[in-house]
Amino acid sequence: MEILQLKMKKDLLKMSLDYIDKYDIDETESSETESSETESSKWINTRIEYHINKLGITFHSIDKSKQSIESRCKARLYTNRTGQDQCTHQCIKDTSYCHKHSTMLEREGVLRFGDICEEIPQYDLIKHKHGISERIYWEHSDPLQQLQQILDLQKRKVILSTPKLILS
Repeated sequence: MEILQLKMKKDLLKMSLDYIDKYDIDETESSETESSETESSKWINTRIEYHINKLGITFHSIDKSKQSIESRCKARLYTNRTGQDQCTHQCIKDTSYCHKHSTMLEREGVLRFGDICEEIPQYDLIKHKHGISERIYWEHSDPLQQLQQILDLQKRKVILSTPKLILS
């Protein structure tokens, strides 16, 4: 969610600089030069940082479950694609899973995205059990890793859509 905060800061800076240009606001008596623009940008950036930190603006997913963590099903969900989301339903008596995930375990022998206490799986476990390796693309918390993942997926999409262009 760090990428949202970076985007917000960039947008606020652009809006502020557009406002300065629109109303011809000039803090110095000299004509606007590149150095004064960078000074304005620096000053505005420090003010944006100050107010974001002062207000404590962050972007996090909110857990709306009414169940306590201990009484919740231990199945991992793909909800926010982070691999950290846990099923919000209450466990069936004497098990670690809700009705839906207990049924999935009985029928398939595995949970699709695994148990929240285990390592995050790289493949859909039900399909993987049947011999189909369908990779799960989890979102990373690092903005650079998120960008790299987008580039990798786009590259894969181009390769799959234009197989005639690839020479062996």
